Parts: sequence; C-alpha cells; structure tokens
Amino acid sequence: MSNNVIAKRRRFFLKDSSQPTLILKVYMMLLVVMCSSGGVFYFIGNKNLTQEFFKAHSVIETTMQLLLPALVAVNLIALLVASFLVISFSHSIAGPVYRLKNLSGRIAKGDLTVVVKFREKDAIQELSKVINDIIMGLNSRLKNLEGSLTELGNLSDKVENMNALSPEDLANLKDRILTVSSELEEKMKEFKL
Repeated sequence: MSNNVIAKRRRFFLKDSSQPTLILKVYMMLLVVMCSSGGVFYFIGNKNLTQEFFKAHSVIETTMQLLLPALVAVNLIALLVASFLVISFSHSIAGPVYRLKNLSGRIAKGDLTVVVKFREKDAIQELSKVINDIIMGLNSRLKNLEGSLTELGNLSDKVENMNALSPEDLANLKDRILTVSSELEEKMKEFKL
C-alpha cells in the first residue's frame, strides 16, 4: 500500500497540538455571541407589558408579534458580533496558510534559507516550527552531500594531472574516487525520490 494513502481518522482529539486552544477559542466565540444576543434580547424584551398590552390590544394577536422586532434586532447584532469573531479567528489560520503558500515556491526552488515565522496570536503557531525543522534537516543533509561533492571535485582535478602520478598514487586515487562515489550513493539513498 502506498505511503500517500490518507487513513481514516480514528482519534478526534490530538495530543501535543493546538487543537485544545482552537476548540476553546471557538467555544469562547459561541459564548460571546450567546451572551451578547441574550443580553440584548433581555434588555429589549424587558418592557412593562401592561402598557404595551393596553396600547396595542387590538393590534397584537400573539406574543410573538410583540417579541419579533426584538428577536430580529438581537439576531442582527449577534450576526455582526459573530462575523467579527469569525473573521478574526479565521485570519489566525488562513494567514499562516497564505504565508506558507507564498514561501513554498521559494522552498521548492531550493531556497533553504527561508525561515517561517507566524504572528504570536496565529492559531497554528506550531506549524512554523515543524516547517523550519524540515528546512533545517534538508539543509544539513545537503551540506553533507556538498562536502562529498567537493571532495569528488578535488579528486577529478587530480585525474587531470594523471600523467604526473605514480602507479601507486593512481591506484589510491581510483580507490578514493570509488569510496567517495559509493558514499554519495549511500547519502542519496536517504532521500526518497
């Protein structure tokens, strides 16, 4: 089976992640919206019904006709509050994703000097550390390969002056080239291409 197959989700609560913080923020937003809409509805609906009853006795047939304007106002205010909270919360997730999308092109082109930084209040802060660890790991592996390539280049310079070498030096050069070449092959096997 391929490593790229996405397994069915079996755990809904992840350890050592930002999930608890995200859940808490969503519930806080719900609490703010519920409290604000409930408070507005309480203050709008907290009228003395005796006066309203005598004023509108012939017009109002049900209690809902009396409460409907208050309910509409409360829902509009709750919608405005929820919109603000949702936009600010979604920005704390979409902002880092947008930043990663912009940086991924540079990384794909081989720029391993990129350092991913998110704002302090971004919801997926830990993702920047993970991406930076990946970049640092690739960087160290490529520097390791670079050392072997440099040595191989030095050995190729010696091959150009082969006429000046003794048979023993030629044998040592051949052995060293084979050793460095096999080291490079082993290092390349670490990468799954």
